[in-house]
Formats: sequence, structure tokens, C-alpha cells
Amino acid sequence: MKQLRIGLFALLVTALSPLAQAAGRPGADPDWPCQQPKVATFPLASVWDGPPIDTKAAATDDPAIADLAADMARRRVPIADVQAAVDKLAASGGLEAKDKIKRAFVIAFDDLVTQRSQILAGLDRFGHKQREMAERIRAENETAHKAETPGLAPSDAALQKLQWDLRVYDDRRLTVSYVCETPQAIEARIGAIVKLVRGVL
Repeated sequence: MKQLRIGLFALLVTALSPLAQAAGRPGADPDWPCQQPKVATFPLASVWDGPPIDTKAAATDDPAIADLAADMARRRVPIADVQAAVDKLAASGGLEAKDKIKRAFVIAFDDLVTQRSQILAGLDRFGHKQREMAERIRAENETAHKAETPGLAPSDAALQKLQWDLRVYDDRRLTVSYVCETPQAIEARIGAIVKLVRGVL
């Protein structure tokens, strides 16, 4: 029983310390589950320093624009392939080609930012559930400690439930860690696309 309590204490500290650190940061979102700072919005102006660009460009039936925008927005498509597609369209010549590249970029930027926003929303929902679970774990831990009075020891069932909840909490925290990197990966992709688009304008 003593070894189980010691193990639970170590697991409790390991699992809940990131939550405590987040809560201690001024202005931090208590539901945000990531070590990376939360940046709610990603405006085009934060990465675009090129010539004026129409940010209200709508979807198009032009296959050249649609195909290039799709390649830019699909994160599984290597940037080298996007570079080749941009170069190919640029080689077709003239202002029209450059305008198509800009329109494709705007469409892709909007798509990528939407993907990023959806991931942030999912992380917020996950973090809220984790915070609720953390509060329940703290309550279970306090109940177990209060039971440790002469003649009253916490039951094996109560300790095992606490141990199970802690492991579930920590497993979820570790599983989501790679998702936490996705918003920054999307930002990096946008930055790479901006660089190659600027190179042909």
C-alpha cells in the first residue's frame, strides 16, 4: 500500500505539473494543453511583405490556379513539389501567370489558416477536458489523503481508481504533444510558400 501511494504521488507530480505551470503564466488560457504559446490568429500581414495582394480572392474554375492552390494547402505535398509547380506556372510567362500564382497563394493561405484554426479549436476542447479531469484527480487525491487517519486507510479500489485516472490523464497529455506542434508546422509551411511566391513576383 505504501509503495502504491509513493508511486501515485510521483505520477501525480509528473502528470499535473505542466497544468500548474500553464496556470501560473500571466494571461495564459487555462484550457490550453500545449507547452507552445497559444497564438489565436495568423494574419497574412504577419508574413507577407510583397506587392499588394487581393485577400478576397474567391475559389476559381481555372485549373492552373486550383491545382497550385491545392498543392500549397496540402501539407503532405513537399515544398519542393510546390516550388516546381510555381516555377512551371511562372515560366508560362507574363503578368497573367504572376496573378494566377498570387491568387493560388491567397486561396491556399485561407485554407491553411482554416486548418490551423480547426486544430486550435480541437486543442482547446481537449485541454478543457484535461483540466476537468485534473480537477477530478485532485479531488480524488485529497479524499484518499483525508482517509489516512488512524483506523481509516484509503481502500485499494480508491487508490487504484486514482492511479488509473492519472495514467489516462498522462497518456492523453503525451499523445497530444505532437498535435501541439501542428499549428507551428502550418505557420512554417505558409512562410516557406511566401518565400517561393515572392521569388517569382
